[in-house]
Formats: sequence, structure tokens, C-alpha cells
Amino acid sequence: LLGLACPGCAACTDPAGPGRRGSPGGMPGPVSTAPTPSGRLSIPEIIRKKRDGQKLWEEEIRYFVQAVASRAMKDGQIGALLMAIRLRGMEPDETLVLTREMASSGRMLAWPEKWRGLLVDKHSTGGVGDKVSLPLVPALAACGCKVSDCWWGCQI
Repeated sequence: LLGLACPGCAACTDPAGPGRRGSPGGMPGPVSTAPTPSGRLSIPEIIRKKRDGQKLWEEEIRYFVQAVASRAMKDGQIGALLMAIRLRGMEPDETLVLTREMASSGRMLAWPEKWRGLLVDKHSTGGVGDKVSLPLVPALAACGCKVSDCWWGCQI
């Protein structure tokens, strides 16, 4: 991702170099991350911005999460931005915005007030050797806990 030219990408194929555009005086300057002329945000611009180590605006992060949640973004674009984030990192405030946007992007569940303090969830990545969920979920339920979502798909 870093330093590689993207086919058809003006920012990467510009003679000034990958991810850079010529500026007055012939000196390369950073890619503009302003919204496109139509005023809309651009996924390729957001990817280039993070690839080049720049901080993402709150609006750009929100746009990314909404594009993923609505399935409007190509898998390759998602992977490119995630790789750029992994390689270049995120500032704490970027991470906070991303976390909040991801949390609010899905379906929000409402639980009865009487369940406060009783509602639990055992979450894991699962996979080979995951032997915790099978005994833990029924044990928690037997102790009066409300288990939000069993890995085998049971309902409360």
C-alpha cells in the first residue's frame, strides 16, 4: 500500500511522486483532502490521506463507517484503509471517533431496566480450541444472568 502506485490514481501517477501532487514552484505538496468539487467526501481521498500519514477528520471517519455499514464500499477499499490505519496508526481522538461511530452504526438493543446488572455477554473470536463458551454461558444463565447472545444463536 505505502509507496505503491494505484492504477488510474492521479495522486499516485503524478510525476511528483506517490501520494503527492506538484505545487507552485515545482515542489511536491501533500494531496488535498478537502471534499471533492461536488462537496462530497471521497473514499479514495480518505485512503490516500491515511496512507500518507495524515490525521482523518471526524466527518471522514463517519463517512467511512457509514459506507462500510451500508455496503457501499468495495472490499478492496476497506482493506486499503484498514491497512493504512494499521501501518500509519491513529491518533487517540481518531480512535475514539471510529469506536463511537462503529458502536452506533449497528442495531441498538434495548433491555428492560430490571435486567440492569444482570445482562452479560461472553465474546471471543472463537475458532479451534475455544472451550470457554460452552460451559460458561449456561453457568451464567444458571446464576440468574441474562446472556445477551449465545454463540450458538439462542435468544434471551
